[in-house]
Amino acid sequence: MDTVPPLKRTRLTSLSDQVYDHLRRAIITAELPPGEKLVELDIAAQMGTSQGPIREALQRLEHDGLVNRHARSATFVTTMSMSEMYELFSIRSIIEGFAIQHTVQSISAVQCGLLDDLIEKMAQAGREKDLIRLAELDVQFHRHIVEWSGREGLQRVWKPLSSQVERFIVQSHPEHYLDFVEIGNRHQPIADALRRGDKDEAVRVTQEHIMLIWARINPQTVPQV
Repeated sequence: MDTVPPLKRTRLTSLSDQVYDHLRRAIITAELPPGEKLVELDIAAQMGTSQGPIREALQRLEHDGLVNRHARSATFVTTMSMSEMYELFSIRSIIEGFAIQHTVQSISAVQCGLLDDLIEKMAQAGREKDLIRLAELDVQFHRHIVEWSGREGLQRVWKPLSSQVERFIVQSHPEHYLDFVEIGNRHQPIADALRRGDKDEAVRVTQEHIMLIWARINPQTVPQV
């Protein structure tokens, strides 16, 4: 196993949360690459902690789809095949399509302003070539839309997908976007449709936005459905 990046501790969250955030970021940025073997004892030694917080963090990462844990064996960082990611994005498109139908009916002017602010922050991150920050803001934008729907079932299904989406953005988008600012700006039609209260348009532009990346990827790597 490669050396895990040093853990910077804070008193604001539990040790388990800190380990989770630390490992999650390392996986998303490919510091811990797909297929990497993770051994609880080794990670605990490198981070200077007991195995308990490591075990709890790995359980959460498994729920996020970022690791596979094998009983009596080891834990491995999951791989990201194009076929699996295409299916995940297709599912995500359906979930967010349902969610935004509810969000558009109750969204406030303050919430619309928050989305506009996130779009501007994404643009700034794009100008600074900070793809990690950009991906975090991207996921946050979509998380708000799902949460504001008030549909707990949709939130439960969507949340485990978000870490995989964030990892995909960080690790794949540099190959398909020459201008990172465009990634943020692509969210504006969603915010505009929500502000107008146009349900049909909100669903259309959201699903189109989610699946846009697949129009930029080599068609030979995208499964035919």
